[in-house]
Amino acid sequence: MNCKRILFLSPNLGSGGAERQMVTIASLFKDKGYDVEFLCYSEGNFYEHILKDKGITVHWIIQSNYLKRMFTVRRFIRKGGYNAIVSFLQTPNFLNNFAAVGGKKWKVIIGKRSIMDKNTFSKRGKFFIWFQRYSDAIVCNSENVKGMWLRYYPRYKNKLRVIYNTVVLHSVSTEYIPKRDGRLYIVVAASYQYLKNPIGVVNALALMNNEEREKIRIDWYGRKEVVRGDTRAYDEAIELIKQHGLGDVIELHEDTKDIHSRMHEADMIGLFSSNEGLPNAICEGMSLGKPVIMSKVSDYDVLIDESNGFLCDWDSAESIRDVFIKASSLTIDKLVQMGECSRHKAERLFENASVIDKWIDVVNSD
Repeated sequence: MNCKRILFLSPNLGSGGAERQMVTIASLFKDKGYDVEFLCYSEGNFYEHILKDKGITVHWIIQSNYLKRMFTVRRFIRKGGYNAIVSFLQTPNFLNNFAAVGGKKWKVIIGKRSIMDKNTFSKRGKFFIWFQRYSDAIVCNSENVKGMWLRYYPRYKNKLRVIYNTVVLHSVSTEYIPKRDGRLYIVVAASYQYLKNPIGVVNALALMNNEEREKIRIDWYGRKEVVRGDTRAYDEAIELIKQHGLGDVIELHEDTKDIHSRMHEADMIGLFSSNEGLPNAICEGMSLGKPVIMSKVSDYDVLIDESNGFLCDWDSAESIRDVFIKASSLTIDKLVQMGECSRHKAERLFENASVIDKWIDVVNSD
């Protein structure tokens, strides 16, 4: 089937990693001549400007009633005349599958972007997974995620594919000055939720003495409310920063459309999550030629080795502290050398042409 019309189904166009990757892939499909549209059902337009610039139509069906949303989205999809529907996150994946109940003429493509956790095995999670039988392809963004699916749900093995994230870097407006003011500058691009581990990072900094703290600076950029009205992780982190007098060592910023400029001016990129699929921030940081500090999540053994970064345990403040101390002692020459190693890895792993060709194969295969 030569597929030409693709609908991307997303809760919204907020600043999360899944939304960022979906917008990137949709843009690459558009560049290849495909007719691409989006359907969103909740508020959040952080990335909408990118789609507008590409001439990609976004349909908004704002519906807070869950039951009405199910049938409104189903009706839109079934009447849309699309050749493929692509979704990434748990709820849109369910809605994508639900729309296929009763027969379909389009391809249902589900993206899986994080490892399985306790929510996966809850009644709700198992209910959603049951509906995966209606999907045609399950695209994992890391071998780690695919391995979890093979282990717990081997009946879906013939649907599983692995396609790494692609990276599209925006123009940067900053100059990189290595270790300016004699400090190691680290940027973290992640939403403020417990699984991203801002609390662990603050606790690690609290274990450092004053001399060690003076050698490091962390700027964290992210969305405060992943769930509307829930800012607990952010609030707790702010309180701990005040409690330990770390205001000059770490600052928690709002999310920004200029994140690549913020990354470019940093010495290193950090990620301290308890679980991840394939983290966009790490892919983008490597593509910008930055060394990386990350927890042992996702395909960490493919992304990071001693040539381009450091690994730590997300659940050990001592482990994170030790990595901060090691990283802050790097010379400028070593930082630059490690950054070049990151860039070379990124060119091999995340090259756009290779990634979009794999997506096209999934969409067009029988």
